[in-house]
Amino acid sequence: MLYDPYSRQMQEDPFPTYHHFLEHEPCTHNPKMDFYALFRFADVWDATLDWKTYSSSLGPSLENRGQIPGEVFSIIGLDPPRHTRLRNIVSRGFTPRRIAALEPEVRKLAARYLDALRDEKRFDVQQAFSVKLPMDVISVLLGIPEAERDEYRHTVDKGLERDPETGLPGMDNLFMLGKSGQLVLELLAERRKRPKDDLITVIAEAEYTEPDGTRRQLGDAEVAAFCTLLAAAGAETTAKLIGNMIVYLFQHPDQRRYVFEDVKARLPNAIEEVLRYDAPSQFQGRVAMRDVEAYGVTIPKGARVAFVTGAACRDPREFSDPDRLDVTRKADREVYFGYGQHVCIGKSLARLETRVAMEELAARWSDWRVDESGLTRTYQAHVRGFQNVPLVT
Repeated sequence: MLYDPYSRQMQEDPFPTYHHFLEHEPCTHNPKMDFYALFRFADVWDATLDWKTYSSSLGPSLENRGQIPGEVFSIIGLDPPRHTRLRNIVSRGFTPRRIAALEPEVRKLAARYLDALRDEKRFDVQQAFSVKLPMDVISVLLGIPEAERDEYRHTVDKGLERDPETGLPGMDNLFMLGKSGQLVLELLAERRKRPKDDLITVIAEAEYTEPDGTRRQLGDAEVAAFCTLLAAAGAETTAKLIGNMIVYLFQHPDQRRYVFEDVKARLPNAIEEVLRYDAPSQFQGRVAMRDVEAYGVTIPKGARVAFVTGAACRDPREFSDPDRLDVTRKADREVYFGYGQHVCIGKSLARLETRVAMEELAARWSDWRVDESGLTRTYQAHVRGFQNVPLVT
């Protein structure tokens, strides 16, 4: 069996394939794309911590063999110590105080979108709400003007798409990523003249120390890469998480009732379980820095390696009855937000946005229905989720 993360089959239903590799080939090689993959939870957990063996220096794209410098992908294409020093800059925008202070704004944005839909008998909740809220929140953090947010979301969204037949981005996709970066560069030029209380200004003004001791600020291209990463990695995955919550709670009505009987106490754990059940980020790319032996397979130095978190989250060695959604499940460990050096910097924000989104949705349609015949999925690099979620009120 071939593990092809970009195939239509894997976007539609990867779990039978994951089951095969979890049980029979926990380390495999894809000769067509020439990369290796690890599937079991313990292997993904340990490998994620071992950055000296599994480097991020070529970024997350498995097809990159050095044509694109890792730093083009911002901090997800860097290893310590430089990664740590740069990460500390952007983490200033994600302190617990700053995230908690965002809740009123997140709730206001969510209410505005949902109130506009109250009289609709049928609407696509994913396109009308789920994909817009996270990008608006990221845009608020970054300082992107409201009039430009829809266009920014569109360029980032299109930039992540992949051809399901080849697994590669098209020229249009690359153009869109460049366009999203150009918007940030224009805003950055303004911030360098007139700073504001936003994340673009925070990142642009911060100084850090290079490993050789040199003190400097980030260049324009580095600031743009940081901001594009936040939008692509944060907004897209959170949009998929909100869609998954809506669909999977509808498909498990007993669990939906349980959650909303005591929403404050039970919704946070339900979010964690949906993240485990169907992780928006299905794999992460690394490069082997030495030969590694795993389950009789040799991963050679220089090979690209995928950590398949989507499979790890369904590993029966870590989770009992892993294919069952159980909003009362208490997991000891998690990898759906990554782990170690590259744990998701915006995970608290994603949890906040999803909690508020579901609270506001349930306040308006406590018994929402999904027309499952109209569900469609996206075809994007690394990210799995719904493109369309028709809601019937």
